[in-house]
Parts: sequence; C-alpha cells; structure tokens
Amino acid sequence: MKKRDKYWLTRLFQSLIIVLIFLFISLFNIIQFNHSYMEEEQKELQVFTRQIEWAILPYLKNKDFETIKKYASDFKDEDIAIRIFDKDKKLLAASKTENSDVIFSDNTTVLPGKENKWATYMHSLKNKKIGDVKPINTGNNIYYLEITISEDDVIGTIVKGQMTLMIFFGICIVLLLWGLLEVFYRTKKTFNGFENSVIKIANGELDTPIDIPNLELLEELSLSVKKMVMRLKNQIQRLTQLEEYKSNFLQNITHEIKTPITAINSAIELIESNNSITNNDKECFEIIRFQIKSINKLVNDILTLSEIEVAKTDEEKHFKKFNLNSTVEKTISNFSHLPAKINFIQNTSSEFLGDEELISTVLSNLLTNAIRYSGSDKIDVILDKQDGQIKLSVKDYGVGIEQKHLEHIFERFYRVDKARSRQNGGSGLGLAIVKNITELHNGTIKVKSTPNKETTFTILFQLSNI
Repeated sequence: MKKRDKYWLTRLFQSLIIVLIFLFISLFNIIQFNHSYMEEEQKELQVFTRQIEWAILPYLKNKDFETIKKYASDFKDEDIAIRIFDKDKKLLAASKTENSDVIFSDNTTVLPGKENKWATYMHSLKNKKIGDVKPINTGNNIYYLEITISEDDVIGTIVKGQMTLMIFFGICIVLLLWGLLEVFYRTKKTFNGFENSVIKIANGELDTPIDIPNLELLEELSLSVKKMVMRLKNQIQRLTQLEEYKSNFLQNITHEIKTPITAINSAIELIESNNSITNNDKECFEIIRFQIKSINKLVNDILTLSEIEVAKTDEEKHFKKFNLNSTVEKTISNFSHLPAKINFIQNTSSEFLGDEELISTVLSNLLTNAIRYSGSDKIDVILDKQDGQIKLSVKDYGVGIEQKHLEHIFERFYRVDKARSRQNGGSGLGLAIVKNITELHNGTIKVKSTPNKETTFTILFQLSNI
C-alpha cells in the first residue's frame, strides 16, 4: 500500500471514530434524559398521590365506597389509572374498566428509588406500566391507593420524539459521512494526480502538464511547482545551449589546432623522406616531432573528455552487451610488444552492458600510466566479483604514489611529477578520462598506493551494468 493511500485511510478511519464517539455520547445523553424524566414523573406521581389521598381520606373513614368509586371513575378518561384496595388487597374502586383483585400485578411496577440510571432506563422499557402505591391509614383500617401511568403515555411520546430526533441525526450523520467521503475522494484524487505529475517531472518528464486544481489546499503549491518546472526547463535549455556552444567551440578550436599540426606533420615527413636533416638539426627535429605528438594527443584527449561529459548528461545511454573478459584480453594484447609483463587474472566471467570502446580506453589509460610512470616490470589486471559488483583492478609493483597526491590524481591536468610527465608525453587528462567513463557507466574508481611497493586502481561497476 502506498503511503498516500495509507494516509487517506487513516484519516477516514479517524473520522469514523469521531462519528462513533458522537453517537455514543448522543445515546448516553438520551438515556440520561429519560432517567431524569422518569425521576420527574415519579415526583409528580407522589405529589398527585398525596392529593388524592387527602381527597378520599374522609370517604374511607366513613366507608363511603360508592363515593370513592364515583371519584375514581372521574379519572377514566385521564392518562392516570387509580385503584383503591382494602387491607386484604381486595379492589374497592378503579378508574378504568379493567378490574383486578390483585395489587402489585405483574404488569405494574413501583418506580425504583435507588437503582442506577441504566437499570432504571432498562426497567422502564421492560415493564408496561409505572406507578406508585400509597398505604392509607384511617385509624381503624389500612387501605392502599395505587396510581399507575401507561408506559405508552410516559415513555411513548418521549421515545417517539427521540426517534424522530435520532432519525434526523442519523440522516445528518449519513450526509456528513457522505460529505466526508466525497471530500476525501476528491482530495485524494487531486493529491494523487498532482503527485503523479510531480513524480513524472522528478523522473525527467518536464513536459508533463500540471493542472491547477480547484482545491485551495493545492492551488498555491501547484502554481509554485508549475513555475519551478518552467524555470527548470529554461535553465536546462540554457545549459543545453551552453553545452552545445562549448562542444562547437572545442570542435572548432581542435579543428583549427589540428590543421597546422597536420601541416607540420606533413612537413616533417617530407623532410624525412628527402633525408635533408643534418646531424646538427636532428635533435631539434626530434623535439619538434615529439611536441607535435604531445599536442595532437592533448587535443584528442580534450575532445574525448568533452564527448564523455556530454554523454553523462544524456539520460538515455545507448549501451550494448559485450563480454568484459574478451574486451580486457584484447586491450592487454595491444601492450604485448612492451617489456612490462601484464598478467590477466580472471576470477569471473561476465557479460557487461556499456560502451566497449570506452571501457577499453579506461583499461588502456590505466595500463599506459602503470607502464610509463611506475617503473614496474610486472602488472596485474584482475577481474573479480565483490558483493554482487564487477571489480576491475590494475595493480603495479613500482614506485607508488605519495598519499598527498591521491586525492587530486583524477583532476584534469594534475601531474604527480610534472617534469617526468612532460618528458613521457603525458597530457594530464588520462585519469580524468578514466573517472568520467567510469561514472558514465554508474561505476566508482578508487586508488590505493604504498610508495616503493605497489599501486592499485580499482573500478566497481553496479549490478545494472551486469
């Protein structure tokens, strides 16, 4: 599950929890209200019971039961039902037509006085009637006055009103949930669309359209991103133009430099073919030829480095698969005429995705440096696998490199021994080219050296190139 989907689900779940808490509080308040209403009704019944007691007490003392019956019948159309019993619990008078000789019948309950609120509420729902029973002592006899109210009269109206209110709240909650889901859906859809556009832009698709959403939460951010993308496109366009100008400049200047070099080389060849060089001029002639070769190599190295840097900015690399072992063997064979012995140690065989010619250039430059500057008569080229990566090492056993030079060795035109480098015709760009080609193939290069013992250049290529 994506983080953004998890975020929306979490927020929706939190909203549902809030709604459930609201429902619970509402239900609790309804129960509280019903309990309070029942308590209030009980007090009214007790007051009403005392009033009736005062009214019928004289008739009970005189045992005028007919008057009592008439008095009770006056309440036949009222919500309150009155029944009067003698001491033997025999019915003497009742306001309703249904008569019973049983006091405290199963469908009648005395209102509880000290039960908890929930029990009172549940008690009122389970029984059909609620009421109060009052013993009346006339001095000679004891009578019982029972006053009851139908649950339909007491609770029915309240419950009906509460049900209407609950239905109203239920509809409101449904509408609220629907509104929340609608807001969540629209916001989620807008966020997802915006995020997908930003991801495409981050992956280099700068022409991806960014729609300005109606959602105020994202409107300002979308405008900012849109402005940023436009500025980025303009900057990339300017950088591309500058890179193009740079490339054209290098090509033009190298062409202009190569033209006189070619002319000078032609003149040198003509002089050599005519054997018109005297012994006195031969040393100057060799210096000229050596420097011309150095200049020619420098121009070629500058062009190569420029092309590699341009290729590094291109997101699409036009690489092909080739056998790395075969490429290393071919490159080493080009140095077979030299006195230094080059050993190829193959601990693995690997297919490699890259530019075969550039990888060959990397190895050629490292071998050339080892032969020219190390003074070693033995060089090891090691191809191995390390932690799922291809490891290519070039190791010599010569003079080594001092520690202070190691952090600068891959810089352009940096020379460890400037006099010796010029003497050997080095341009100072060989290792810079090696590093740039390695980075073009998503690799890393490092060097480790012990003076007067050994120097090892190690290149690691990622799994994506294997």
